[in-house]
Amino acid sequence: MAQKYQILQGVVTEAGQTVKMFDNLDKDYGYLTGVSVVDLYGYKAEISHSSIDGKELFPRGFDVLFIQTNNFVNPSERFFGLEGIEAKGKRIDMEFKDGGIAQYPYTIKIFLRLENKPKNGN
Repeated sequence: MAQKYQILQGVVTEAGQTVKMFDNLDKDYGYLTGVSVVDLYGYKAEISHSSIDGKELFPRGFDVLFIQTNNFVNPSERFFGLEGIEAKGKRIDMEFKDGGIAQYPYTIKIFLRLENKPKNGN
């Protein structure tokens, strides 16, 4: 199964800052099957908004802890799984709100896993 990883990133310069990120998902891949943040941003960090072509992905105020992982987790298990989310060149928008406990500045990176088949194998 073909996979590709795409990265959304932005720079956080101060505590509590909200960073807006967007991109078009690769048109050659059919589905967004996973999302991951491979770093520790604390329990107060959140995805304050997320959408694909205007359709909500995560609810507003979604805790980053749900998609956060670290280097001690097997790379194949680092992604928060998603099902039935079409990619096919659609625009993805995310807003990351800093939790106020990091060293500044830092770069937030949100990793997106794209595949040609949906996660459930259909």
